[in-house]
Amino acid sequence: MRSIRFGDTAALALVLAVPLAAALFYGGPGGQAFAAAPKLDGKAIFLAQKCNLCHSVGVASIEATTKSEKMKGPDLAGKAAERGGEWTTKWLKKEVDLAGKKHAKQFTGSDEEMAALVAWLAQQKK
Repeated sequence: MRSIRFGDTAALALVLAVPLAAALFYGGPGGQAFAAAPKLDGKAIFLAQKCNLCHSVGVASIEATTKSEKMKGPDLAGKAAERGGEWTTKWLKKEVDLAGKKHAKQFTGSDEEMAALVAWLAQQKK
């Protein structure tokens, strides 16, 4: 093995580059590769939050499961795109009203889940 002298930049670069490349490729000491954060599924969040109890999204083949016409809300296809993401988020957080009424149930998920849900709803156009 050759010793590295202060002025030997090529050898120093190689000595530093190999472990760095290995750490980036293999994920470092834990051996786990780097992965992008998982993309949240708005449709799955819609179903997990039980939004389909009252609402349908016909273009996504989701039908409201409530039998009560009084409890049934509108089909949401096109609604989030029409009102905008900021308003829809505030509506689901019960921060705004529509015709003097607030949304029946406050969204209970995280901010990330809310963003994914609203983005998915905005894509559901008639």
